[in-house]
Amino acid sequence: MGEVSYDLSQLGWKAFQDVAAAIAAEVLKRPVQTFLESKDGGRDAAFLGRWDGPDGTVEKSTIQCKFLGKPGANLTLTNLKAELPKAKKLAADGLADDYVVLTNAGVSGEVDAQICAAFEAVGVKTCRVFGGTWIVQQLTDNPKLRMLVPRVYGIGDLSHIITGHGYKQAKAILDSMGSDLSCFVPTDAYRSAVQALREHGFVILLGDPASGKSTIAAILALGAIDDGCLGALKINAPDQLNLWHPGERQFLWVDDAFGPNHFDASRMSRWNAELGALKAAVEGGARVVFTSRNYIWEAARPHLKTSAFPLLKESQIVVNVHALSEQERAQMLYNHVRRIQPQAIRRLLKPHLSAIAANKAFLPETARRLGDPLFTKNLVISRERLIRLVEHPVEFLTEVLEQLDDASRAAIALIFLNSQTGVPSPISASPALETVTRLMGVQVAELARAMQHLNDSLTLLVSEDDGDRWIFRHPTVTDAFATIVGTSPELVELYVHGAKLDRLLREAACRPKAADDKRIRIPPPLYPVLLDRLKSCALDEGLMSFLGARCERAFLVEVLKVRPDILEWAAKADLASLGLSGKLLVAAMASWGLIAEDVRIGMVADVKKHSITWLDARPLKDKILHQIFKDDDFVEYTEAFRKEWLSDIPNVFEEFGRYSSENEVGLYEEFKENLQIAQAYFEMENDSDFDQLYAQIDAHIEALEADQPEPDGSAWNPSSMDKSTSLSDGDGAIFDDVDA
Repeated sequence: MGEVSYDLSQLGWKAFQDVAAAIAAEVLKRPVQTFLESKDGGRDAAFLGRWDGPDGTVEKSTIQCKFLGKPGANLTLTNLKAELPKAKKLAADGLADDYVVLTNAGVSGEVDAQICAAFEAVGVKTCRVFGGTWIVQQLTDNPKLRMLVPRVYGIGDLSHIITGHGYKQAKAILDSMGSDLSCFVPTDAYRSAVQALREHGFVILLGDPASGKSTIAAILALGAIDDGCLGALKINAPDQLNLWHPGERQFLWVDDAFGPNHFDASRMSRWNAELGALKAAVEGGARVVFTSRNYIWEAARPHLKTSAFPLLKESQIVVNVHALSEQERAQMLYNHVRRIQPQAIRRLLKPHLSAIAANKAFLPETARRLGDPLFTKNLVISRERLIRLVEHPVEFLTEVLEQLDDASRAAIALIFLNSQTGVPSPISASPALETVTRLMGVQVAELARAMQHLNDSLTLLVSEDDGDRWIFRHPTVTDAFATIVGTSPELVELYVHGAKLDRLLREAACRPKAADDKRIRIPPPLYPVLLDRLKSCALDEGLMSFLGARCERAFLVEVLKVRPDILEWAAKADLASLGLSGKLLVAAMASWGLIAEDVRIGMVADVKKHSITWLDARPLKDKILHQIFKDDDFVEYTEAFRKEWLSDIPNVFEEFGRYSSENEVGLYEEFKENLQIAQAYFEMENDSDFDQLYAQIDAHIEALEADQPEPDGSAWNPSSMDKSTSLSDGDGAIFDDVDA
């Protein structure tokens, strides 16, 4: 390994404190116990460490961080004179058996002796000083240190610590992160992920969109390559596990493992089939990171075959990256705002930063946008406006996009149409480019210049094996731009091509627009574009609701031509167990004559049988299910129901004895509810026999409840888990010099 040169002054004071804390634990074997408050906002922090002394005693160390921002600066005793009275008190309290000074500055032998003598004179037993040269050597020798403080990857020459193909990949990861690395804060979530990956070889990163999952995953990939992995692979489906090479240490990053926007049941079944291979990869030395949104993980977890891969059920490998402390949020905000914002803007933002960091809706992406002049140049800086920005980020991003010039919006549109793959650089002729220039009225040269101007703000140039590509700086740009083009009749073509499919199915309609219809109307000339996108779309709740509730017959006919599987599904569907979306689709197909008559008759028979057998009166008033029936069918069904359940009310209670359930109270409550539905439907409200029947049911329920055990008074109380805190004075001081 060649000599590595790190300019530690580029880290900033907080990142240097992270370096010092990591070195105290990893190298000096003094795990940090307590941080000591500092009135200077933390620039010269100190903290206490526990030291296992040579005779087996546990002693206390004070670790003093001294950060000098000037490159090439040397430490002097004068820089530490203010610490001498504090050290005297700490020594008197038994908290300075040794006193360690860690500094990014140079330290001469003479100054080292002066400092040690001065601190030992006030009561410190042993003082030692470690300067920038020594710290650089520790970082050079120890990849774990570099992982704990990943900012150092951005200030040193990677070629000295990573060689071969790994260097090329590491450099590509750094390039793809843009400014994220220079502002990264090693949070508890990140440190937990590092530890889980080292101990188990596997970690799941959970969080909402814009919560920083991808940034953490990218840094974990970089650290894994640094620590000996031969390469990093980003895969999107279980089928791609075959890219793993047995016997090789590789890093596998599975983005949106269980579905990008909603739980994907088909992908889950494929994962269950591949869990054995995943276990073999981890046991063979691979390091694997899954990312997922919280709600998707909760939907997926019950379906996972954890017996095939036990790490999935071990809680220590699940890291919720959204659970940031307020101090972590404040530090992220400080780093981003301080980075390139003009001083005048920093001064306007400063009074509001503590409130922003304290807001529970804060996300790492919030800090990045407030630190970017492109996002703030037209922003009215007030407490109310900034809080709205935090709590409604897509709305704010939409405003920013609307304020762009035509060429910049065209650049965004081009990536929008290529959001899955990115736009190859240099930009070349393509159908998407022709569409954008035609609709946006700009020249290709103007678009290309705008793409570069937006780099690292809204766009990002990343290096791939097959060349450079332009992508969105953050996925939320897709959602914001979809809002703009979806509401424009002349730009809806872009919306149909580029909007995320789950969003389009939620917002759009393929039917004539009514006066009060707020849906985005897809005009018939664009039906072929949408049909092409729907060919491989999973038949889930979103697609069923869209087709059943918001599409005209002509479009549904075309869908069924390219998706015959929908007809196969309908023929086997159990209407009694279908949710609202499924019933909407079946009803639309039946009412428009798109289902074979024998299939429709079978559906009617199934509804009738289930309703009468199980005393389910809900189909009587279900207007969606009515569309499956013809008039004669429905009359026949209602008369059969009435004859079975309402012709002899005094003896109905005895009929309930043929049913059983583990939840008998719930069973009888459902009996009563369904009888009330039937009573109202058949207009039998004044029948006294019903009153007696309900009294029998109520008495039976009371007797059942009396037999149930009393609830445990020690039941879990969610309020007892509330660990929310507010920024302390010491944390608020983080922003003291943000405008300096």
